[in-house]
Amino acid sequence: MNSSLTSSNHSEGTAKEFGLPTGQSNRSREPDLLFVLLLGIVWGSTFPVIRAGIVAGAPPLLFASVRYLLTAAVLVPLAFLFRTPRPAPGTLWSPALFGGLFVVAGYGGLLYLGEVTTSGGLAAVLTASAPLASALFGIFLLPTEKLGRWGTGGLLVGFCGVGVLVLPQLAHPFSAGFVGPALVVAAVLVFAIGSVLLRRTSTGTPSLWTLALQFAIAGLVVGAASLAAREPLGLGHGLTVPLALVYLVFLPGVLGYTLYFRIHHRSGPTRANLVGYINPVTGVLVGLLVFGEAVTGFELGGMALIALGLFLVQKDHARPGSAQTRKEGGASVTPTPPSLRVRNRGP
Repeated sequence: MNSSLTSSNHSEGTAKEFGLPTGQSNRSREPDLLFVLLLGIVWGSTFPVIRAGIVAGAPPLLFASVRYLLTAAVLVPLAFLFRTPRPAPGTLWSPALFGGLFVVAGYGGLLYLGEVTTSGGLAAVLTASAPLASALFGIFLLPTEKLGRWGTGGLLVGFCGVGVLVLPQLAHPFSAGFVGPALVVAAVLVFAIGSVLLRRTSTGTPSLWTLALQFAIAGLVVGAASLAAREPLGLGHGLTVPLALVYLVFLPGVLGYTLYFRIHHRSGPTRANLVGYINPVTGVLVGLLVFGEAVTGFELGGMALIALGLFLVQKDHARPGSAQTRKEGGASVTPTPPSLRVRNRGP
């Protein structure tokens, strides 16, 4: 959803829409590294918290639907509070279709179903491959998307990391243990296709209104899927699920996006996208330390390969002489590649 934030004008406009201060200074950029770390912790912890809610008895699709509808309900009054300009109706079809249906509903529905039999740590590491899948689809769907040797090598290394993660389940491809990771990988592919199509068709900058629209559409679609699947209408017993919902709505949702756009505006997309390297580490650590999830050598090895793949793909787009590097106002500017600009959308 941050695909159109590539210039200072776009950044300033988006900052105003989110109620953030405009104007940048080099002095203010250093503290943003702390915000990147905080954002990585908040977004990375989402996966184990989702898993905890499902283990506590929440039907996965209903759980996702309630979370998305509550998030939309919180974002709407915030949009009024920050006096966010309402987008023109003609600019909403792309965020609604590709953002609401693909990036949030399709991705979220498959992710929650996958976490029924997948640990939060493994889900966090698998979803870290989303920018690699986006880069791959971007080659075919985005005319300006090109990859050189570094980028091609990064894709190969990153997808080898995904292979390492699912390797233990490949011995029993039709077992229950294989279904969960397969659904999470499917969620990553749906997210990647949706994010690339969103980048290709979007004509406006994201705002609280577009985010609220996407979460509302996703909540309704996933809720309809829950009814079609005849899931129980209750969210389980005890305080685990309500506490998980409060956490998911206010921390990864409201706080997460506020932090992301603050970093993006003040320090640019490159620094904001550093959170992609923190998410899987946080997911694994939270799953291990808080929820007692086991961490295997396959997960650690796969995470390392995916991180290396991400680094190589970004290095390819930032290399001197790259087609992605251009001059603006006499200064060299290396924009974040289109396929990676949406990589850090909250889970």
